[in-house]
Amino acid sequence: MKNSVVRAALALLAAVFLFLPVAQSQQRRKRTSRRVTHPARPQPVETPALPGEPSVVSTADEQQASPRRTSGGARQGTNVQAENEQLRGTVKDLSSQVEKLNGELNQMKTDQRAMYDLERLTRAEQFAEGLRTQLREVTDRESQLQERLSEIEYELQPDAIQLRAAGIGSLNPSAVRDAIQKSLERERDRIHKQLDLLAGSRTHLETAVANADAQVERLRQRAEAADQQQANSGTGPETTNGVNTNTNATPQPSPTPTPAQPPE
Repeated sequence: MKNSVVRAALALLAAVFLFLPVAQSQQRRKRTSRRVTHPARPQPVETPALPGEPSVVSTADEQQASPRRTSGGARQGTNVQAENEQLRGTVKDLSSQVEKLNGELNQMKTDQRAMYDLERLTRAEQFAEGLRTQLREVTDRESQLQERLSEIEYELQPDAIQLRAAGIGSLNPSAVRDAIQKSLERERDRIHKQLDLLAGSRTHLETAVANADAQVERLRQRAEAADQQQANSGTGPETTNGVNTNTNATPQPSPTPTPAQPPE
């Protein structure tokens, strides 16, 4: 009796140990079956084309990649267009700066030319004034010599020589009168030579003064024309793209004419 019970218990335990792994494996299968599985996409396999037979090429992948290429090309075209616009703006800015610099350079050249003309005008006026001063001196010297020559002509008269010789006590009055006459004649000849030289100098000075005055007049007209042209170009400072390009320009002083004085 006891042996049969023991055998039954052993058989039951053996059955439990046999069916326990089977039950665990079934539970594992149930758990794994609940997960969502994504089947692998089959890759197309290229079939080798036989010689002489038409081959079929699948363009599905190319059709899927074409939208990506199109979007990439559009983005690249937009970037190129933006770079071109930026380059155009840079070129425009550089062109405006070059025009501004050219305007400033032309203004500087105009100012320098005006200053040079004014300097030449000042020098020409000073030179003409110096020539007129020399001409006045020559004229004054001629007047003095003419007066002295008139006095000598009066003193060469016999009555004047006799009166002058009477003031000199001498035992030979005729010799005194001859000496006085020869002295006056030598002085007269010397004055005539000086007058001839002064006359030649006066002629050259008159010509030089006329030429200097003409040069002064030409330079004055050029300066006035430059001032008139600058006034007509614009009453206010020149601007380029809203930038003042004539900030360093200074008003040019107008030369004062020197009045010509007639020779005395």
